[in-house]
Amino acid sequence: MAGVYINRADPLLRRASDKGYRIGWKHKYNFERGHFDEEMTYGEAKKKAEELQAKEPDKVFWPEMIMDPKFEM
Repeated sequence: MAGVYINRADPLLRRASDKGYRIGWKHKYNFERGHFDEEMTYGEAKKKAEELQAKEPDKVFWPEMIMDPKFEM
């Protein structure tokens, strides 16, 4: 069954003031991935991802848009 998701921000424009982003991460060598639950703006998420990348070179961090599931019955 396919799901329907609603984006919290505009997927085509990434303005620094847009809300609805979090930090996603992936381990470079192991098969691990995840995200942090804290919601922030795109500018804050991008800056924090760069800081985390400098601290942990064995992982990759990026700003990730939060998508909410839409349930209809």
